[in-house]
Amino acid sequence: MENKKYRLYIDESGTHCYSNSEKIDKRYLALVGVIISEEENINVIKPKVLAIKQMLADDLDELPVLHREDIIAKKGCFRKMEDAEIKAKYNELLLDLIDNPNYLICCVVLDKKAHLNRYGETAYHPYHYCLNVLLERYTFFLEENNSRGDVMAETRGKNEDNELREAYRTFYNDGTYFRSKYSVQARLTSSEIKMKPKSAGIEGIELADLLSLASKLDTLHSHGQLPELSDNFCKQVIDKIQVKYRKDQTGVKINGFGRKLIK
Repeated sequence: MENKKYRLYIDESGTHCYSNSEKIDKRYLALVGVIISEEENINVIKPKVLAIKQMLADDLDELPVLHREDIIAKKGCFRKMEDAEIKAKYNELLLDLIDNPNYLICCVVLDKKAHLNRYGETAYHPYHYCLNVLLERYTFFLEENNSRGDVMAETRGKNEDNELREAYRTFYNDGTYFRSKYSVQARLTSSEIKMKPKSAGIEGIELADLLSLASKLDTLHSHGQLPELSDNFCKQVIDKIQVKYRKDQTGVKINGFGRKLIK
């Protein structure tokens, strides 16, 4: 029976502040979790991320951090993406990174406008609500695979980080309606969430960052919140990640398991 050690890497798309805006980036918060085994991370993901960084670096002793917004804006060494040949090579390596390693995605999207209108002053903290739903799915995955693991998220600021640590501790110590504290503690190896800044260049966080927008848009589209998606590179990423989502035990259903919309 499988007994691997896993890590859940978390990144977000959108903000944790409530808003009545209809704009996608303001209305919807997505937490994207990438579940990677320790073995797969060392042997496959890290070398593939390194190859991308080395291709783009101005100085091989100062490798860039892969951050989607910087890549899109062509900031720093990412200005090389203005060269069509380099951009094509980057796209090839990125799609290979997305396609070939063995990992799973869980994406939780909160409709902040609908949630706020429904619950008013009693509405949950958006980030922490998404975190609980994401951690539920992660611990179910660990249970189904007779494995244990921990969690790492990107730092967001002193106050936000302290609040996130406390939200994680609450999940670990108390569980939720769907997960008892005993089932949670049997699967998570630590009562503390690990946190690293984007600048640390943690490959799992970088992969989560690169997948965050695509999985958010895909989750919204799959739940009927968005029309047909544009045929662009983001759509190519979306097509690639369909096989990466956590599914039900029949291996068919994604929504509710690897893609979750909450309101």
